[in-house]
Amino acid sequence: MRQSSVKKIIDWILYAMTIIYIFTGLGITQYQITERLTFGLLSKNISFNIHEYLLVPFLILLSTHLLFRPIRKTYSTLKRAKTEPKQ
Repeated sequence: MRQSSVKKIIDWILYAMTIIYIFTGLGITQYQITERLTFGLLSKNISFNIHEYLLVPFLILLSTHLLFRPIRKTYSTLKRAKTEPKQ
């Protein structure tokens, strides 16, 4: 799999997780509106549990998203240095 494909997958998963994280946060603070919008499927307790369990995966994805370019640049530099003949 190409690096750009991996980057796009990370970006889209982070985008979806951000939307869910925001929506569950609203489900905690504005639970009356959220329960009506989800037809009672997303109560205050369920929103709180989902929101709490998403924190660590969200932070891992966010840090991966932010550090992907420096890691890729370092990897390509090391790979190039390894393949070039020494003088």
